[in-house]
Order: sequence, then C-alpha cells, then structure tokens
Amino acid sequence: MKIGFVIALVLATIAIGALASADVRSFLASEGGPIEWATVACYAAALGYIVFRGLYQKAKWIFWLVVVFMMRELDFDARFTSGKITKLDFYLAPDLQLLQALYAFALLGGFFFVVFMVVKSYGKNFAVEVKEWTPIGLAAILALMAIGFSKLIDGPRRKASYVGIDLSDQAIAIVQIIEESLELLLPLIIIVALSHYYQRTLQGSSAFATGH
Repeated sequence: MKIGFVIALVLATIAIGALASADVRSFLASEGGPIEWATVACYAAALGYIVFRGLYQKAKWIFWLVVVFMMRELDFDARFTSGKITKLDFYLAPDLQLLQALYAFALLGGFFFVVFMVVKSYGKNFAVEVKEWTPIGLAAILALMAIGFSKLIDGPRRKASYVGIDLSDQAIAIVQIIEESLELLLPLIIIVALSHYYQRTLQGSSAFATGH
C-alpha cells in the first residue's frame, strides 16, 4: 500500500460525503457509522500486521500506541464514565464517582506512558526518517498532521462561534466528514509505515534510517 493511494482513498471518502445527500452524509459521519467502523477495522489490521509479520519485539510500543488509538476510536474515554475523561469538567463534577475517577486516571496514565515510551524508543529514529524524507518519515508527518487537524476541527459549531461565524448544518456535516476521514487516514498511514519497516527487515538493512 502506497501513501499516495491512501491519500487518494481518504480524499475520495471526503468527496463522496460532501456530494452525498444530507441523510447519507449524516449516516457516514455518525457515531458507529461506516467510516468509524472502517477506522477501527484498520487499527485491528495494523495490530494484526505487527503480530503476523513478527514485528512485535521491534515495534512493541507502536503496537500499544495503536491499541490506545483504537480504544480512543471506540470511545473508551467516555464509554464507562459520565463524561469525556479528556475534559476538565469531568473532574470538577460534584457527583464524580471514585471508580470513574480511578478509571480515568488509569486510562490517561496508560496513554501518556505509551506515548512516552514511543518517543523514548523511536523518537530519534523518526527524526532521522523525517530529515531524510523517507516513506516512514513522510508517514510520520502525515500522521501528526491528521491528528492535529482533526483535533482542530473537532466541535466545529463551538469553535466557529468563537470568531463570530455561524456555520450551517450542511457545513458542519461536511466538516464532520472531513474529521472522520482524517481519523481513518491515521491507521492507514500506520499500516503503510509498518509495511516499509517490514520490507527493510527482509532486506537485512537497518529497520530505521541511521542518518549515515
């Protein structure tokens, strides 16, 4: 799978959603809709790729980062609590239950630990990949851009109101399609990076660029 193909697939998803009828657009971008479940399936495929290609030992923390992303896509940050654990209001609620608070701290603690280990284990290698503009480096850049932009456009009506813009329902639906499509892009990009990583191991070369 190539990066260009992945980008074209995501752009096609956005175009289909934007041109579809309001009902179809709403269905595509809905919680539990086809784009969301395609994203979850792609995360599962990435995990399967790591396991079946024998990459777990070399990419252990990438594996667990994918697990964290898949849990986020399945709304584990809100599924067993009275609100999103990433929101300050959740912790300030007067009726916050102890078990929910412990669950939230455990989940967030696990997330930050995994991110720390990813940066510690692969950060320097990814920096070299980006510097040398390799497919893995390009995938890393695209993944970070997808995460950043999808967070930027999350909650479009509220954020647009900050600058005095009143978005129509149609505009909000299109923004939601873009957001969901960017979330789909992330696991696809991870699979692309993993495939390049695996090809290097087959060739007997260093799994990451060395900068030499």
